Amino acid sequence: MFDIRDCVTHSIGVSALLVFVAFAAGCPHYARDVPLALKLPQLKPNHPAAGVYHTVGPNDDLSEIAKAYNVDLQHLAEVNNLKPPYSMKPYTRIFIPGATRERPIASSQKLSVPESRVRDFKGSLAWPVEGKIISEYGVRGGNQYNGISILARDGTPVTAAADGRVGDVRTIPGYGKVVLIEHADRLVTVYAHLNEIKVTNGRLVKTGEIIGTVGGSGRVEGPSLYFEVRSRSKPQNPVLFLKR
Repeated sequence: MFDIRDCVTHSIGVSALLVFVAFAAGCPHYARDVPLALKLPQLKPNHPAAGVYHTVGPNDDLSEIAKAYNVDLQHLAEVNNLKPPYSMKPYTRIFIPGATRERPIASSQKLSVPESRVRDFKGSLAWPVEGKIISEYGVRGGNQYNGISILARDGTPVTAAADGRVGDVRTIPGYGKVVLIEHADRLVTVYAHLNEIKVTNGRLVKTGEIIGTVGGSGRVEGPSLYFEVRSRSKPQNPVLFLKR
C-alpha cells in the first residue's frame, strides 16, 4: 500500500498546500469544498478486501442481495464490476464487502425489496486514452482494485477526462509519474504510469486536452495508463462514468 503523502518532502508539501489555498480561493466552481485529503489521496490499486463471497441463487437480484447483507447497493454493484442492467448468472459468486458469513436470501426479503437503483454516470467522462482495459475495478482474488488499467502504446497522448484544474503533479513510488485533476461536484480523476507530464499544478484544462503521454513509469509490466475516479474522496468504478 502506498500513501502519496509519505512520498512528499516538506518543501513540496508546503508548496502543494499553497497551491491548494490559492486554487480554492480563486476557483469556487471546482475546489471550494475539496478537502486536502482529495489532493493527496492514498493510491491503493491492489490491497486485501474484507468480506465474503455469495453464491447467486436462480431468482436472486442485486437489490435483494444488498438488503440481505445490509450493504450499499451502489457499492455492491461497483465492487463486483457489474454493468447495466446489473444482471447476474445463477450460481456465480459475487463479493459482499464487510460481510463475515454467507447468508441465504429469504422469500420475505424478495417480496419487499424495491427496484434496483444503481446510479449510472454514463458519458460524464471522456476516455483519457483509447485501448483495452487490462485490469478492471473491483474485487478479484480477494484483492480490491480501485482503478482500471488501459493498454496503450508508449508515448500515446493522455487527455483530460473532463474540464477541471490540475490539483497535483508528481512522481510516486509504484505509480511513477502521476497527474491528479479536480473537477466540478468534488470529482477527481487520477492518471498514473505516465511517460511525460505536460501540465503543471493549478492549470485549467479542457476535456480532451493533452496532459501527458502513456508510459511505463513506476511498477508496471508494460506501457499502460492507470486511471482512477474519486467522488468525495471515495474511489468509484470509472466504467460507470466513461462514454460507452
